[in-house]
Amino acid sequence: MKPKLNAVIIGAGGVTSYMLPALKNTFDLTATIVDGDILEKHNLDRQLFKNNAVGQYKCVALLKQYNFRKNEGHAIREYFDEDMLNTEYKLFFANADVYICAVDNHPARKAVIAAAKKYKKPVVICANEYHTSQAMYFDPNLAQAYPMMDPVARYPSIGTDTSGSPLSCQGIALESDPQLAIANQVSASFGNFLLWTWHGIDADPALIDYMPVEYQSTFSRLQTITVEDIIGMEQKVS
Repeated sequence: MKPKLNAVIIGAGGVTSYMLPALKNTFDLTATIVDGDILEKHNLDRQLFKNNAVGQYKCVALLKQYNFRKNEGHAIREYFDEDMLNTEYKLFFANADVYICAVDNHPARKAVIAAAKKYKKPVVICANEYHTSQAMYFDPNLAQAYPMMDPVARYPSIGTDTSGSPLSCQGIALESDPQLAIANQVSASFGNFLLWTWHGIDADPALIDYMPVEYQSTFSRLQTITVEDIIGMEQKVS
């Protein structure tokens, strides 16, 4: 039997279009997708949508494409910001098991992290640039024990910058447009694996130091950051 997962997904673009079908195959999934974008023809070269969905809201198109029933899928046709938590939509955030952030700008990531802290919900953040991919897992319930688990602690630019992904082989935050389709696929794979590792299996609490919290790839190099690595970062800071 598949484990149940109630997810709020921010962003219905390239990463989510690849992530959603695998996520639905892995979990007994209830999904609320938040995105005000409408699918355009030029999106089809790197985002996994059907041609006949052009002109539809991406969040609506994805729920139709993967046959979500009414009680399984909800589309919010708006761009996410913290003000949404003061509307009727706050119930989706309060009832979710996890948030998934798959947008390519820091203000939205910062807002999702703030929502995660407010409601004490874990969040997976998927990010990519033209040829690089990344996914991070943050559980605010573990933040007191592992402060550097907070993505803003590791990447302060998330809290101050207004552009793209914190991952860059040059060490500079770059806007992630355009993106390669494979960059979306790899980021989606990282995000799915983090979700399965933390929510799909009964992990041994004694092994938490070895749990992954971040994956990065430049397609020539893969880096895994674990809880143990986070502890090492904290010791260096102190």
